[in-house]
Amino acid sequence: MSTAMFPGRDASGAGCRRGRGLLIAAGLLVALAGCKTTEEPIIVGSVPDDYRTNHPIAIDEKVQTMDIPVGINSARLPDGVKANIRGFAQKYRASGADLIAIVTPSGSPNQDAAAYASYEVQDALIASGVNRRSIDFRVYRAQSGENTAPIRLAYAGITAQTAPCGPWPDQLSQNGENRHYANYGCATQQNLAAIVADPLDLLYPRGMTPADAARRATVLEKYRAGEPYTSDYSRETGGTVAQGVGN
Repeated sequence: MSTAMFPGRDASGAGCRRGRGLLIAAGLLVALAGCKTTEEPIIVGSVPDDYRTNHPIAIDEKVQTMDIPVGINSARLPDGVKANIRGFAQKYRASGADLIAIVTPSGSPNQDAAAYASYEVQDALIASGVNRRSIDFRVYRAQSGENTAPIRLAYAGITAQTAPCGPWPDQLSQNGENRHYANYGCATQQNLAAIVADPLDLLYPRGMTPADAARRATVLEKYRAGEPYTSDYSRETGGTVAQGVGN
């Protein structure tokens, strides 16, 4: 049947199709509007986290201690213990603390032996460069059955430390955001806090030392005379690669 015979039918069919298309488009817009979210977009391909912020190093004053075990029948401190005392004395001197305390037990079966050994501890500290006037003797109450109550060395010094590493709340294999895992950098921060010579160096730099005036004068004189003024490395021998067995 020819459409020319029914011109009104073709026009009404096209209008219905356009109306249905508009209704579908409007429905899609309503559906998309209902899916709108306020969550921040996930940043893929970047690592914005800073491990120094996640695991900061705290600078604080803390009591540093060392326990020296003393038996009931101990007559003298072993050489190994004296070496440990000297090492502790070096840390005390480097810390800049004013006083170091020798704290002996009281009320324990070994209190007499500990009191005698405390003077050996004092001698070891003085031999390590500690000023005698900076040594303070103190006493703490020990348990009556504590046969080996220790002598305790203590001083208050500035320390650098971080919070303990762990636990592991996330798994690197299941991290789809390409960010650091929670413990990233924690061990590095702890090691840095442990090995730093002066914790205050983490807060601000030290002042510069004066220039070597003698070296400066030598360089200027050689420069004026047209002589080489750089260091001479000609006497250094080049390194060789070690050969393994069988090569």
